[in-house]
Amino acid sequence: MRFDCIDKIISGWFGRYGRLLARQPLPFLLLPLFLVFLLLIGFLQFNVEDDVEYLFTPEGSPGKNDRVIARRLFRNGDEGMEFLPNRALETFIQRGELIATPKFGNNILSEATFGELQDLDEAIRKLPISINGTEKTYADLCMKWQGACLTNPIFKLYEKETSKSLNLTYPITTVNNVSRFIGKNLGGVTFYSDGVTVKNARAMSMYYLLSGSDKDFGKEWERRFMDSVAEKAETSKTLDISMATSVSLADEMLNASVRVIPRFAATFGMLIVFAILSCIQRDWVLSRPWLGLLGVVNAGLAILSSIGMLSFGGIKFNMVVASMPFLILGIGVDNMFLMIASWRQCKQNLSLEDRMGRTFSEAAVSITITTLTDLLVFAIGASTKIPSVRMFCAYAGLSVLFMYIYQITFFGACMVYTGARELNNQHCCSCKKVLPREEAPSRLYRIFCAGGFSSRTRNFNVDLEHRVMKFFRAYYGPFLMKPYVKLFVFASFIMYFLIAIYGCARVQEGLRLKYIAAEDSYPYKYYDKKDQYFLHYGPSVSIIFTDPLPYWEPETQFHIEKITQKFETSSYACKGFTESWIRPFLHFLKMKANTTDVGKEKFFIMLEGFLASPQAKRFNLDITFSKNRTEIIGSRFLVLTSDLTDAIEERKMMLQMREMAEDTPYNITAFHSSFIHYDQYVGVLPTTIQTLGIATASMFIVALLMIPHPVCTIWVTFCIISIDIAVIGYMTLWGVSLDGISMMNIILCIGFSVDFTAHITYAYVTSPESTPNKRAIDALHSLGMPILQGALSTIIGVSALCTAPMYVFTTFFKTLFLVMVFGALHGLVFLPVFLTVLGPCMPHATEDPQPETAAHSSSDMEKKNTYVAMLPVFEDDDNRKHVVDSYISVV
Repeated sequence: MRFDCIDKIISGWFGRYGRLLARQPLPFLLLPLFLVFLLLIGFLQFNVEDDVEYLFTPEGSPGKNDRVIARRLFRNGDEGMEFLPNRALETFIQRGELIATPKFGNNILSEATFGELQDLDEAIRKLPISINGTEKTYADLCMKWQGACLTNPIFKLYEKETSKSLNLTYPITTVNNVSRFIGKNLGGVTFYSDGVTVKNARAMSMYYLLSGSDKDFGKEWERRFMDSVAEKAETSKTLDISMATSVSLADEMLNASVRVIPRFAATFGMLIVFAILSCIQRDWVLSRPWLGLLGVVNAGLAILSSIGMLSFGGIKFNMVVASMPFLILGIGVDNMFLMIASWRQCKQNLSLEDRMGRTFSEAAVSITITTLTDLLVFAIGASTKIPSVRMFCAYAGLSVLFMYIYQITFFGACMVYTGARELNNQHCCSCKKVLPREEAPSRLYRIFCAGGFSSRTRNFNVDLEHRVMKFFRAYYGPFLMKPYVKLFVFASFIMYFLIAIYGCARVQEGLRLKYIAAEDSYPYKYYDKKDQYFLHYGPSVSIIFTDPLPYWEPETQFHIEKITQKFETSSYACKGFTESWIRPFLHFLKMKANTTDVGKEKFFIMLEGFLASPQAKRFNLDITFSKNRTEIIGSRFLVLTSDLTDAIEERKMMLQMREMAEDTPYNITAFHSSFIHYDQYVGVLPTTIQTLGIATASMFIVALLMIPHPVCTIWVTFCIISIDIAVIGYMTLWGVSLDGISMMNIILCIGFSVDFTAHITYAYVTSPESTPNKRAIDALHSLGMPILQGALSTIIGVSALCTAPMYVFTTFFKTLFLVMVFGALHGLVFLPVFLTVLGPCMPHATEDPQPETAAHSSSDMEKKNTYVAMLPVFEDDDNRKHVVDSYISVV
């Protein structure tokens, strides 16, 4: 049964296209350059997306939907009115915050450090901000409650003159009959024997919240806050200070896009050097250094084109997309090596038109398959709900498409001009016509100038086999086929797979906020210390009654109390810290009316009086009245959470609160602004599995259509699954969590898995050799070098990111490095051995001989990249020996 109809159609079409390209190369060279120039206009619309919440949290998540409900009922927290921060509906309202730890010792409450913190607090509050001649301070911009700026409660309780005798209890401390909750202000607390009196505290957190009354002044105050606290951090001898504002992470993302530019330049340079060296041989005519350079330039043009087009279309750039050029450069150089490998397989005595036809005919299926699989993977990735992943896939997918177009046009035209130079026996660098090596007038000329063919040797097949290809055929392949080596490979695969499964079982989910910032920045240090010292007390979760209820009826009051007690029984709830307006109000009713069943009218009259008292004023933030204030259309109580030691506990807490809210007789929403960030912990694993499943099934169908044997498709799918599992498992052991960034890279590995495995499997089943071992060696000989070059080029392409001080870039490097290593390992080690075991059951070329076609009229030896030295016989033995030696040492 024949399965190669699509393969033959594509091959034949590209064979004709290659001949056309050889006849008219100039339009194919200039038109892509004109297109690039046109698309560069899009850079005028270039913008960078810096909204952290938008980029890294799922669209349409429950948290975002619940915030819409909460905003309908309650204030956001940045309207410029009096407010309390534990009721804010936004994570990044304007503010300044810092965490201080002692440089020496382990007690931030020591006399020296506490006094310095008070001085710092005073300096921050007096920071002058001036815009257009108007000057303001923190007192003019701060979030207020009952007419005063919110402040660090410890400083509120203790004046400077009493700092020597601090006697704090934790988490609530009382001084002069005034009690304050300090659970979120002190971290790393140790106690005396009573278990409540603070002995030492390792860290102190200080917040400076702005009301949002003047956004421009708020932005300027945040900038001055960062500058002044950074100056203090650099000069302080006792305090280690880290700080952040509402825009710190956004600023870090903007800086990351700029900081990566030098690394991209270094990568571009390294790949150019690698490509040039890979294209240089000892023959100065057959060397193609300029073609290697233009192959890298071709990838660069594709990157510029995609950024220009998408910028023109209004799709913003972001820090995740900033890693895309490194990937595209690697893929582009890989495609270039495939094109050059096909060119190298052709006979030297062919005309330029025939040689281009055969080159495109043989390279067409490989490049088309890899491009289709990459585009399909990026298309699937672009359907995810995480915008940063979707943007990356859009930019990368369009870059791959442009690179494919430029590969068969611009780079193809460059190959035509290079081929014409070779036919004219011109030097690869100077383009001057030179003598072949056997006619070199001197040794120096032979080393630096000679190359190509003379008129008497051009029509003979000569052994021009690259040394790396010769290594795979003569040494590596036979060694891999030894029985004891096969046993070792099987044992190694089992061990490799078991370790991967172990890693998968330990996978961690979610992107911590600190990973958005550079590791050497103050915001990174701030969020790192926050995770280290301030996770004991978590967010205050709002339990929102979203429908109007008859709160005056005793039955409703009973149900609300039962619901409140239910939430308080949660393992994550802090007992005794619930803030509920209805509990103290019902107590108020009992005191005033001796009952809580007072009827609707009296209920609202008494409620207005209750909310007017200073002690109950904060509950005005928790009740939403109708316009005539005769109905309560929504209300809430707050549950303080605790012991959220990591992302897993944060996810469990959020899901538990939501489950409790659903299991009630009323419409209730459990919400905190942090839930929007926590939602990624819930969605990333099922999204990754679903996307991988769809992508793998899609790759199976593409491979089934494009590769002539169904057996190839089965092995390609097996390798995709194996490589995916390995990348997830080993990246976990390497310290990479499963988040939107790593999920994006895992999706990419499907495309690379196809690239590495499809070619080897296809070469195996189409090999004319008689035994499985010989077919495996033949496949390694044909494609071992391009696979090795492709893996190395991609590793070089992303290697500049390995030292980048940002999690986004180091994660990109780690996952792509694992993909390349495991992909090459499957293509060059595991798969050849597995194929030989099932060799007798698999079809190969000798079982289904193919008729000769115009595109494939060369012999099997030529088709499989094997060259036999068929040299002319000379009467002069010395002259004959000189010719043989010349061509044996070409590479």
